[in-house]
Amino acid sequence: MQNRRAYALAAVPALIALGGCGGGGSDSPSATNAASANIAIAPVVPCTSLNGKQFEDVTVTSAAPVAASGTLPAYCKVTATQNGTQHDIQVLLPDAWQDRYYQQGGGGFDGAIPDLTPAVDQGGNDGSTALRSGAMVLGNNGGHRDSTGADFLNNPTVVELYSHTAIVIARDFGDAVAQSYYGKTPKYAYYDGCSNGGRGALNAAAKYGDKFNAVIAGAPTINLEGQVSQWTRAAALSLPSPDKLKQIASAAIAKCDALDGVSDGIISNWQKCNFDPTADVPASVQLTSSEAAAVKALMTDLKLSNGTVIYSGYSFGDMSSWGPWYAGLGLGFMKNIVLNNPAWDVSTFNVDQYFPTISSVLQTNYHFDAEINGLVQFMAAGKKIVIWHGSDDALLSLKDTIRTWQGVANAAGASLTQDNSRMYIAAGVNHCGQGPGADTFDLFTPTMNWVEKGTAPAVPIASKLTTDQTKTLLTRPLCTYPQYPQYKGSGDVNDAENFTCVSPT
Repeated sequence: MQNRRAYALAAVPALIALGGCGGGGSDSPSATNAASANIAIAPVVPCTSLNGKQFEDVTVTSAAPVAASGTLPAYCKVTATQNGTQHDIQVLLPDAWQDRYYQQGGGGFDGAIPDLTPAVDQGGNDGSTALRSGAMVLGNNGGHRDSTGADFLNNPTVVELYSHTAIVIARDFGDAVAQSYYGKTPKYAYYDGCSNGGRGALNAAAKYGDKFNAVIAGAPTINLEGQVSQWTRAAALSLPSPDKLKQIASAAIAKCDALDGVSDGIISNWQKCNFDPTADVPASVQLTSSEAAAVKALMTDLKLSNGTVIYSGYSFGDMSSWGPWYAGLGLGFMKNIVLNNPAWDVSTFNVDQYFPTISSVLQTNYHFDAEINGLVQFMAAGKKIVIWHGSDDALLSLKDTIRTWQGVANAAGASLTQDNSRMYIAAGVNHCGQGPGADTFDLFTPTMNWVEKGTAPAVPIASKLTTDQTKTLLTRPLCTYPQYPQYKGSGDVNDAENFTCVSPT
């Protein structure tokens, strides 16, 4: 979905981007702990009274009521900046609050506050599903204002904010504002993000688990050192042109589309797809042997010379738009964080030589990844982790998410993992959206019901919308790994009712 992809990646480097007044004038007292009874909590002070106040070393720079519009309720829009930094935070405080907090992650190198009221959100709903649920909604810029990542160069304070500490600073600010505005802190708290926001969601659970009840992590990584190595390797390869890359993706669909029982332009049974770009691309594409080898390299596990897998290869999604992103992200990390050397030449990259340094800087110095023990402890406390990933993702590997999450599942045990986590695979969906698959689905509402009502999620239904996001083209069940949507053999192939989630055989 176009909007979902923008939500996750809007902050990626510019160099590669080539009915009434809201917020309240109400002075009525708040209802105590009213969300469970579905009784709205009203503000106890006017919205504008927050302007200029300081909460948790963060100063409010503006606070203004916003009237209800369309499906969105009235709310108070608060913008603030952490003192002595460029860490900007925005929070929307609904007039009728339901005692819940929702923090939205960013994408890429961050550098800007994500749009908290998009025209269509990731669930295909107008504005914001979370805000319409009565949640206060917060987003931040990851601690800095430069989406190219150049701010990280020789700046460990900014890197630390981006790595994870901006998450908890924003979270604590949200609590303090809620206490002032509603007279209490929220009972329930959620973190939701895709791409770098997915990494943030898992960090919210692992590092700050006492501050969240559930997280939703889309296309996440808990292996950033491997991911940076993969991007850097990709930047050093001579990839085919975007047109050829599109045709390679089409060749993969031609070979593997029908493995789910129907030819619908989507590789749903991706685990059974044995596509080889060096052998299965038509001669008419005029793919050179070196170009085919470059694509195959990215579809193959990245290993050290001793055989250790440090990153699992990409699946079969369209890589045509990702070439500049591989370079921008990989070189951005290498030059501005790992090596602090803007003149570094990617042609010198050797994974055995550089991987120890990448790992040491990203994990030992800055702790970019969520710790396995922290994720296990989060689930052990009965809290929920929801992961989703597109099977066609050509920027962050679905296979690597599965491989590294298995380490968490093994540490937690089968029962704890099943009781408190879900991993959904969006068949045919590229990075945080787009691709031929159904890329529009609401995971916040079932996660909220899981936390607040104890109702475990049913199989979500995903939709594919038209480009203008006004009509539904098809629907599919969003299956949990290792299952995929298999056609039942009859009925409308665009209707999820005619598919069932099965495991590959």
